[in-house]
Amino acid sequence: MSRSTRPPYDIPSWSDPVVRVATGVVGGPVGRHAVLGVRGLAGVAAAVTALGAGMLALGVWQKGHCLMKGWASPDHFWRTCYSDITVVHVSSSLSDRLLPYAGESPSDQPLVSGLVMWVLALVSPQSGTDVSAQQWVFSLWALVVMLLLAAGVLAVVALRPQRPWQAAHLAVSPVIGLLALVSTDLLGVVLVLYAVLAWERRHPAAAGALLATAFLMRPYPLVFLVAIVLVARHQGRVRDAAQAVVAALVTGVVLYLPFVLVVPDGVLTAPRSWVESGAGYGALSLVPQLHGTPLPAPTVTWLALTGWLVAVLVGWLLTRRGTGSHDLVAVAAPMTLVVMVTAQSVPVQTGLWVLPFLALSDLRWRDHLVWAAAESLHFLAVWMHIGFSSDPSRGLPGDAYSLAIALRVLAWTWVLWQVWEAGRDRPVPGPEPRVHRPVGSGSFDPVRADT
Repeated sequence: MSRSTRPPYDIPSWSDPVVRVATGVVGGPVGRHAVLGVRGLAGVAAAVTALGAGMLALGVWQKGHCLMKGWASPDHFWRTCYSDITVVHVSSSLSDRLLPYAGESPSDQPLVSGLVMWVLALVSPQSGTDVSAQQWVFSLWALVVMLLLAAGVLAVVALRPQRPWQAAHLAVSPVIGLLALVSTDLLGVVLVLYAVLAWERRHPAAAGALLATAFLMRPYPLVFLVAIVLVARHQGRVRDAAQAVVAALVTGVVLYLPFVLVVPDGVLTAPRSWVESGAGYGALSLVPQLHGTPLPAPTVTWLALTGWLVAVLVGWLLTRRGTGSHDLVAVAAPMTLVVMVTAQSVPVQTGLWVLPFLALSDLRWRDHLVWAAAESLHFLAVWMHIGFSSDPSRGLPGDAYSLAIALRVLAWTWVLWQVWEAGRDRPVPGPEPRVHRPVGSGSFDPVRADT
């Protein structure tokens, strides 16, 4: 292909064998004489978002039994349609449209997750705990997820304008259908994507504020903040890193302090539970318990804290060597792996936090699907294992569930290592990613791929 006919961005159906085969359902790969770039990156974003809507529709269908009958235990485990969105709603003061941290049984949801569920309860036209109230809350969250997918796709396209179809690794991932409706974690994932975009566009304070907000949902965004500090020296942006850290601290205090003053017992339930609880579902530290030798809760907590220290050390060593030290995503990937392996609990929805790495790297779909298969297997295994206590004849015993945990860890190790490998030689991103536009915008002309 000559320079004059080079496509404006990477075409997955030409370069990825899995995509080439998968496009058979929509007419096959892009042809040799296809006109590319007429609608610019906006057209790519719209197409990926539409595909994501289809994947989300499959997710709603997968939760269909609970959507029709309600979320009752243990039926929602056997039907693999459990969702925090509805279960927390009916088991806390959210059913009365109050904060989930009020009342005699405060929820142990992290702060931002609880606030999102509270807003859903306020917006829902029906309160209470009956099936119709559950249906409303779940449906509202499904609509929010669609908006989040669209926002996430826009962020990925802006971050990777030369490979915009990588956004499909976020919106069209098989795990979206399984996990996006289980909890509010997708909001945190999108906040991380926009934090990375803010960092690369040289808005460090915004990056820090977004990461702090996401951190109040799950701890994984802290990995990106540490990675920012580690790569800043190699990018000559030490002052920017300091601004990001300060903004994160200020944002955390501003968001958390008012609730500590108003509902201290309730809002502190989540951090207390983290310190005091033992090993949870999905964690490697749960495997000894599944085989009859549980680890003491303090040991599990110290193991998790040690994992964070090791993750920081790993990031420091990687950036000190200089290989891939300029790439934020590549450095954060092995750090996240260490945190995951040593975590107290790695519930099913944690798989959503892998998607930013897949979307922002040059990963092929083969690697993505290997990881997604293990994630899906664990998704099924965890519900079957929880159901084992109510019906051992139908449920999954501990030794079988421990195998699912091990396979999941291996899949995480494989895919995050591939992210690191893909990002080592990526050029240092500029402050303003180039955006392709149609003819007349002065950016690029549509090209005809006549190889």
